[in-house]
Amino acid sequence: MRFLRAFSRVFLGVVFIFSGFVKVVDPLGTMYKFIDYFNAMHLEFLTAIALPLAILLCVAELVLGIMLLFNLLPKLAAWGTLIFMAIFTPLTFWLAVWNPVSDCGCFGDALILTNWETFWKNIVILAFTILIFVERKNSKSYFNTFSQWALSIAFAAFSFGISFYCIKHLPIIDFRPYKIGKNIQQGMEIPESEKDNVDVYESVFIYEKDGTQKEFSLDNLPDSTWTFIDAEHNLIKKGYQPPIHDFSIMAVKTLQPEISEVIAPDPYDAIYLYSYEGEIMEFLIDELPGPEWEYSDIRTEQSGLNPYYIELFYEDENGEIEMFTLFDRPDISYEFLYAEYYDPQMQADINGIGTEPDDITEIVLEDDSYTFLLVSVFVEDAKTKNQERINELAAYCDQMGYRFICLTGSTAGPIEDFIKTNDPTYQFYNTDPVTLETIVRANPGLVLLKKGTILNKWAHSDIPSVDELQKDLIAYSISDLQKKSDNRLIWLFIFGSLLFFVIITMFYQWLKAQKIIS
Repeated sequence: MRFLRAFSRVFLGVVFIFSGFVKVVDPLGTMYKFIDYFNAMHLEFLTAIALPLAILLCVAELVLGIMLLFNLLPKLAAWGTLIFMAIFTPLTFWLAVWNPVSDCGCFGDALILTNWETFWKNIVILAFTILIFVERKNSKSYFNTFSQWALSIAFAAFSFGISFYCIKHLPIIDFRPYKIGKNIQQGMEIPESEKDNVDVYESVFIYEKDGTQKEFSLDNLPDSTWTFIDAEHNLIKKGYQPPIHDFSIMAVKTLQPEISEVIAPDPYDAIYLYSYEGEIMEFLIDELPGPEWEYSDIRTEQSGLNPYYIELFYEDENGEIEMFTLFDRPDISYEFLYAEYYDPQMQADINGIGTEPDDITEIVLEDDSYTFLLVSVFVEDAKTKNQERINELAAYCDQMGYRFICLTGSTAGPIEDFIKTNDPTYQFYNTDPVTLETIVRANPGLVLLKKGTILNKWAHSDIPSVDELQKDLIAYSISDLQKKSDNRLIWLFIFGSLLFFVIITMFYQWLKAQKIIS
């Protein structure tokens, strides 16, 4: 019994640690799953507390696993595990029978199980849980009571820290098909070995005769004296589904403005601020200083005047006309001629949209240049703290010839309200909101693509500045990934150090118990 009790404790500990950890590093993913559950149960009013519940669940599961594995507070761990399984075993049975949610999310995105597989998995875990609960009084820890509480609280605090870090930034480990380095087109492909593994449906046809309705199969249809009423097609076998199967980029047609509404800002109706050696001065557009002065800001009452869209035209000593920007001006040997405001989006509105099809998925994924996707599941819920930086980045991308678009699940109304409030300098497209939640765990989040391959991703709090991107983007992405990898190593080092301390202490206590050392 002693061996079986120890095996059960270690087995449950490993399962709970794995299940808890893959969710602790992705608390927003667990939140989305909670919302699915609440909607299926008609408990929509609970969606407001889905995130704190998700964090508590993830942390509780991970800490329970650690307590079981290292035999910390064995009675409390046994009770906690039993309560856990008493709740989720009936829940997974309900999911298996009625299938209101296709994936229970028990192992996050790291391991996807069917609802029936999840239920039978829980039955096995429940059997070990009952054994641990029955034998809880016979389980003695190597640590004293204070140490057990101290270690449990330390692991809980560490788990909360990981969750909050991943919410503010992005998951430190990404298990989704849109992780950095993945190619979206390849994720959509069906391998040759799965070509014949397709969905299988059973069709039932309902006919009526003399006021009586009967069901018939396709191989046993009635004669012409029967009247067809309806047909039902039931899925009896799910075929292969590629990891990425619902990615599309569709235009939001109703956002096109009337031509009469398109009025370009006037660059002459503004004051431009430049700094030199700590001194800031104001200038008009036709009297801007030389290249030694650095652009600081713009003052105007106009709405939507973006400094990146202002083009300056000068004439050199040879009579040649050259174009410059507010950030890159010629020396005093050039003579100012005129300034223009060129917004490609505004120009497209004037000319009439139609240069691109409604579905630009293939255009984006086959683009040899860089593409920035600003992902906002619903723009009405998006955080706008860094909106000015996003607008500047979009304008910079237009100058560099990079595509910058926003993908959202919002309808035209909320998008138009967002445009009026935030003056974005990019176009909006529709993508399935569930897909957007999967692409990046932030609202908004930013994704860098090149020919369909994901080079980098940022949360809204980490949106890069224009200065950071004024270099080779691949080299920058590699450097940025190295920093993220370093952050992961720091978290894992802390976690590993705690585990190592516990293991060494347990080993020391075991040596003393065996009287190998005194």
